[in-house]
Amino acid sequence: MSGSVAGPAPGGGKQRGGIASKGGSAMGAPIDLDMTPMMNMLIILISFLVTMVVFTQLAVIKFNLPPQSGGGGEDQAKAAADSTEKAPSVDITVLVSENGFQVIGEGRKLDPIPKGTKDFDYPRLGQFMKKLKEEYPSAEDVVLLIDSAVVYQDIITTMDVMREQRFPNILLSGGVYQ
Repeated sequence: MSGSVAGPAPGGGKQRGGIASKGGSAMGAPIDLDMTPMMNMLIILISFLVTMVVFTQLAVIKFNLPPQSGGGGEDQAKAAADSTEKAPSVDITVLVSENGFQVIGEGRKLDPIPKGTKDFDYPRLGQFMKKLKEEYPSAEDVVLLIDSAVVYQDIITTMDVMREQRFPNILLSGGVYQ
């Protein structure tokens, strides 16, 4: 048998669709799959996806919700202990309504900043917040009390004004009742 081909004999295994079940073809030659193109494609795809992750950065605005009132558990006791160690905190709330801004702090309402003919008066709000920051330099928290009629872009611009005046911790609240 000098001219025999390695592998099962032509009638040695069950035939299915022209391929022998023992790993050879109908003629008895083993099938050899070349996986090089598939591996090349995967390497290119992975490098492409990793590169796109670097260029696709989402803008995220950091904000917090105001703490829940009432209760009195461990979290509030810990927060009270932390607040006594730090400088005295100031409660600053900015009411954003369709009429303009109203700054409320330390239990008193400060002068309102009315809305202009077309848009909110952001420069005046910035000056007002700058004065508050000079008066209370350790203050970092501002609660934005937002009316339901205020547009999303106005909320974002108000948050930007707060950050420009060094108030990084912005708390959002809704449901303005008058």
